[in-house]
Amino acid sequence: MAPAHLERIVRYPVKGLPGVPETDGAELRPGRGLRWDRGHAVENGTVVPADRAAWQPRETYFHLAKYESIARIGTALDGADGDDPVLTLSAADAVARLRLAGPSLDAADADALLRATLPAGPLGPPTLVRTAAAGLWDWPAAHLSIINLATLEALAEAAGEPVDPRRFRGNLYLGGLPAWGELALLGRRVRLGGAVLEVFQPTDRCRATTINPLDAVSDLNVPALLASRFGHMFCGVYARVVEPGRISPGDRIEPLDERTPLPGAEHGWPRTGRVVERRRESEAVTSFWFDDPLGLLPRARPGQHVRVHAPGAAAPNWRCYTISATDDGASESGPSGRFRISVKRDGRISTALHEQLESGGELVVTGPFGDVVLDEDASRDLLLVSAGAGITPTAAMLRARLAAPGTGRVRVVHSERDAASVALWDEVRDAVAALPDAEASLHLTRDPAGAERLGAASVRPDAATFGAILAQLDLDRLDVYACGPGTFTADVRAQLAALGVDPERVRAEVFFSPSSAELAEPREPSTSGPHRITVGEDELDWRPESGSVLDAVEGIGIDWTSGCRVGVCGTCVRKLTSGTVEYLSEPLTPPPAGSVLVCCSAPTSDLVFDPGD
Repeated sequence: MAPAHLERIVRYPVKGLPGVPETDGAELRPGRGLRWDRGHAVENGTVVPADRAAWQPRETYFHLAKYESIARIGTALDGADGDDPVLTLSAADAVARLRLAGPSLDAADADALLRATLPAGPLGPPTLVRTAAAGLWDWPAAHLSIINLATLEALAEAAGEPVDPRRFRGNLYLGGLPAWGELALLGRRVRLGGAVLEVFQPTDRCRATTINPLDAVSDLNVPALLASRFGHMFCGVYARVVEPGRISPGDRIEPLDERTPLPGAEHGWPRTGRVVERRRESEAVTSFWFDDPLGLLPRARPGQHVRVHAPGAAAPNWRCYTISATDDGASESGPSGRFRISVKRDGRISTALHEQLESGGELVVTGPFGDVVLDEDASRDLLLVSAGAGITPTAAMLRARLAAPGTGRVRVVHSERDAASVALWDEVRDAVAALPDAEASLHLTRDPAGAERLGAASVRPDAATFGAILAQLDLDRLDVYACGPGTFTADVRAQLAALGVDPERVRAEVFFSPSSAELAEPREPSTSGPHRITVGEDELDWRPESGSVLDAVEGIGIDWTSGCRVGVCGTCVRKLTSGTVEYLSEPLTPPPAGSVLVCCSAPTSDLVFDPGD
């Protein structure tokens, strides 16, 4: 593969309209990026700009995510690197030309073309405007959008059809990188031609990428494809210009420094983690310690998990793993800023990690995720029940209790088939021995000799086992965490409930297999309504023809954030104050308790949503 290099440059003189390729190169300027890029926009007559002299969000203007027809307007820009460029707009048989420089924008012909092509809003017709801001990028400092062409090839393979790079509206398209290799640039400065860029954020994708640039028709659900097959909704990165210079196709990308944590980083951002240590825990389990360039995972709460993405594998190429340990620098022993996953050799992705991932290797990671986390009140009693690889959150929670012991009693019950399969038990046993009032019992269900050697029970934990443990604990101040196969956690719940444990105090993380994330047509609603939907002072009556909850509220002008619109990405989660819903498409990730995914749900009663959510 050729070294990482610049393949093409594209400038967007009007936000939302098609781009203009630059074949001879271009100048990059700090605080601006490409000159004239997104320096103009078309106001939609629906939202009044708060300050035309400042950066504005996309809702102020015509944009592809909501107005796909704007992709049919042609653009050309002559003299883009000069002081007096000429913009040409074309639609149907109409053509309009105007100079972009000068003290005022003479856009009468362009406005006439736009008004003949685009709908007027309640506040007036579409109007071409110049912004006094440097550019109307997706984010105020996102001077340049960078796309890796190899990543788009991976998307095309997962989609089973070609993916036009123009869907992603990038400024710089790179070649020579592996798929998702652009994520390794996060937090780094790179030299490109005569300029220096700082890569500071991955690019999350919205409905705009579903629009085919050839015919302005939404025909490929890119956000759903990303979320279901790759485990996140990001494609590309943003960069800011820190040193000016000229760039041209063929220029090499040269990283200049080590990655550093990025202020404002979010847990869902994909980034490249590097393996700093590999350790065999048992015949089937190997632990991997990673660094995290964003510094988020080393601070994960006990019980949270990470998604590991294997870009070279066939999609779906990701899987969830509990973070079994962290090191955020508080300890004086060993390197800081690390997190550990302990992986059982089971399944395609886990097997690939065992066979291919060595110290120094890199993988894309996202997270931390998960709401089933250890209560920070260390005065509460704690019962940790696990089976097999479910010991990983037990290890993480015991480490947290060691760091802040408290007065709560701790009991651990772990089940495994045989002694050769036991992983992390020495670590668990040592932690229990160091706590003031803690006990642990190991159960080996298919290895009597191993049970005798390890001092373990040779039977499954049963009602008698749990009854004896609960007699030592305060049920009013008890937290139970269970992790293991689904049938195991269900049995634990039932046994503890029969012994008087409040089911609300028994918590278990339910992982799901990405292999089940196949997209299907939504079901028909089971009720005919009408059902009242209330959002603050706004109300509407829902009927089956209204579509999803999201479709219905959009119909009265409520603009809720959404991505895939098929229950895959989790972007549209909203807090439900009262009422019940049904899912027309099964969510890939269940939303938090008290919340719903509005893009794929329909009411089964009247609904009231939290207007401040």
